Amino acid sequence: MWITNGSLSGHTPMKPSSADPAHGASRWATASAIVALAFWCWSGPCFAAGARAIGAMPHLTLSCIVGVTTSTLIHVLRRHRLRDLVLLPGRVAVAGFFGIAVYTVILAIAFGIAADSDLAQVSLINYLWPIWMVLLGFALLGEKPRIALALAGALLGFAGVVVTKGLETFSRPPSSLLPHAMALVGAFLWALYSVLIKRWRVPEEKGGSTLMFFLCGLLAAAVGAVNGEWARIASFNGTALFWILFMGIGPIGIAYYAWEIGIKRGSVHLIAVLAYFVPVVSALLIAWLYRESLSPGLFPGAVMIAAGAFLGKRSVAESESTESG
Repeated sequence: MWITNGSLSGHTPMKPSSADPAHGASRWATASAIVALAFWCWSGPCFAAGARAIGAMPHLTLSCIVGVTTSTLIHVLRRHRLRDLVLLPGRVAVAGFFGIAVYTVILAIAFGIAADSDLAQVSLINYLWPIWMVLLGFALLGEKPRIALALAGALLGFAGVVVTKGLETFSRPPSSLLPHAMALVGAFLWALYSVLIKRWRVPEEKGGSTLMFFLCGLLAAAVGAVNGEWARIASFNGTALFWILFMGIGPIGIAYYAWEIGIKRGSVHLIAVLAYFVPVVSALLIAWLYRESLSPGLFPGAVMIAAGAFLGKRSVAESESTESG
């Protein structure tokens, strides 16, 4: 962003000073979002390891308890009122329930039922959400994109998903598309929530993620009871405890709280570009933990998804640059 000095002839553009409080706050918020993205690289491994240790829903329920405790503690340490975590506008609460609680539950189920050979692919499909954010931004944020770049980005991203599935997808039916479909729906719900809280200009202190993860924990507990997964809690051990604490404190507690700050106050373009690299890192982590999940099309597909999302965001950036000129 450029600041124009009206007192100079010709309106000479000047970069904002690093001493500018608003500029400093934006940089801090952007850094918060980067922290969130770093933790989310571990979401796939956490879901997979937790599901295999004690079941997807018990793991998610206990992780939500740790996550809600963590984000509440952060909120208190930042001297915000506790009631701001629960007294949300109605539309924000509804969007958050589907965009956070429902999204997280179906993603946990997807990772729990997916075969080890499909884990990296499910993770990549989930990380189509940056492309969904770009497309939803066109419709909901009043952005005027360059259509050619936007369509190219979306098609390239979805082509990347096909590549990760492998060319054999066209010669034989896959074992199960259910985890992939669930990840795709979840990615859409999360992207829609992120776009809506920006559109509605929700205040930073009105972070809906804490309340939504409380509801997410209740929903996961109920689903686990129906599925009979709580019987597996008898196998609880040190490994299960590690993944519960790691996921609760990091990808849930710290990451979602930091994301709410970053998406509302930070440099959205920079955050979006950095988000496109999350699926690549996540796929590498899953390949490291589950070597059998690595397929020949994994890395080319990851690169295509990242490139497609970048093109989609570039279509908005070039449009804004043209209008400002």
